[in-house]
Amino acid sequence: MVCLSRSDLTIRVKSTHGKGNILVKEGEIQHAGTDSLTGEAAFFEIMRWRDGQFEMSVAHEFCARSIHKPWEHLLLEAMRRRDEDTAEQHRAVMAEFEESCLDDLQDDASEDIDKELDGVFDELAKASREFTQDELEAIEESPEEELPAFEQAPAQERPVRVLIVDDSPFFSRQLKRMLEQDPNIQVVATARNGKEALEFLDDKPQVDVITLDVEMPIMQGDTALKHIMIRHPIPVVTISSLQSESLLKIFEFLQAGAVDFFPKPGAATNLTGYGEQLRDLVVKASKAEIGHFKRWRRQRLEIQPAEDAKDNAAEPLDRILVVVGAEGAYMDWFRLPLQRLCSRGIVLGLQKIAPPFLPRFCQLIEDATGTSVNPLVQSANLGAGSFFLANPCRSVKFALDQDEMALVVSIQHSREMTWSQALTHWIPTLAEVAGRRLSLFCLSAATAIAPQWVNRIIECGTQIILSHRSNVMCADLIDSFHPYELLFPKQVTWGTPEGLLEVWLKNAPLS
Repeated sequence: MVCLSRSDLTIRVKSTHGKGNILVKEGEIQHAGTDSLTGEAAFFEIMRWRDGQFEMSVAHEFCARSIHKPWEHLLLEAMRRRDEDTAEQHRAVMAEFEESCLDDLQDDASEDIDKELDGVFDELAKASREFTQDELEAIEESPEEELPAFEQAPAQERPVRVLIVDDSPFFSRQLKRMLEQDPNIQVVATARNGKEALEFLDDKPQVDVITLDVEMPIMQGDTALKHIMIRHPIPVVTISSLQSESLLKIFEFLQAGAVDFFPKPGAATNLTGYGEQLRDLVVKASKAEIGHFKRWRRQRLEIQPAEDAKDNAAEPLDRILVVVGAEGAYMDWFRLPLQRLCSRGIVLGLQKIAPPFLPRFCQLIEDATGTSVNPLVQSANLGAGSFFLANPCRSVKFALDQDEMALVVSIQHSREMTWSQALTHWIPTLAEVAGRRLSLFCLSAATAIAPQWVNRIIECGTQIILSHRSNVMCADLIDSFHPYELLFPKQVTWGTPEGLLEVWLKNAPLS
């Protein structure tokens, strides 16, 4: 409010931690100082003082400016830092509360919830498989009939209804303001912790998507997410700071059924662009089919038999496989038989993911599959034997090195692309270079590819393998190619992550 008033003020702060002052000129934070700090460091230190007493007076004298960033960025960063500072305290409060107040969460509550969650997703997967089998039998009984095209959903007439769950009132207000800049998004409620969120959902309100903080008091985000998946299967987008210690926690949320995650803004974040990306993700996540989520369970590492390795040596390694996924696809990468795939050709993955999370995500896949997984963040020569995963956000050039049997990837120093722009640049560009060598496997993604680009990919001879619609949370990418199945039945086929190798080798033509 001080900044919005565009006043000239000196704010003096007293705390058990020390003394400080903040200088505001014409609504902009110009300077901050403590006994030992100045500038941004002093401002963030002052904002950490929870017992601080503030005294304001009209500013008559101004010292040299030590802060140059907008006040909105400073406050968002200050709130993010406070969230991190209180993470341990929140965990202690949650443990105490659960012990004394939550009768349904006993000492083995986490295991019980996990088992119940496994059971829910097992039943959904079983129903999905039975439904798919019924469809196949019906098709076999009437082979002359054409497969019905998927009906497009009617234009959305009501706004996307959002529940915000975050213990910071300031950040909740900022999220609400950003989201509701789109008239097609309505924030129906905010909750300060998981317990409040579940109590709100128990009243059966109309909610299309939930934004869920990771670290909260009373009931933290991971516990709340598991209850939501069991009792109220609503799409969830996790909101978290991308610190090194939080990346594993984000993965646990994705493993429990979150559609996607979105980073909290920092001091250097462009809030206009941040808001646009947040609104886009929330709208896309709201369309996710949570009943299609498949719970991933860690398996024993696959060991390629020596006979297979010998057979592979006799086959030309001139196949190129590109696997594409975005919202709802994170856990599918762990289901791919990567060792076997990478032994038969060049394998490149394209995943919409926050760049700071990419290296850690690659390491998680490598640990789970026993395959060498390399984050593709700069130009490189890709060969068989390793898996490469990229977040395509820059323009690229491809070439084939026939001598080395390598795919040469030259990432350009250009302006950053959106995910939609990257899809319609990377895939058609590679299709023109690789031709019939290229196979494309589509996972869950809420972004469609326009028909002109699909035609271009098909004309290059690319083999298209689509995940079964009942196995993906977001089917927009798959629906882009599905209509071409009737026109090109040998070129557009269906498969699963687990059975991808057989489909790829059966249909991929060798050059």
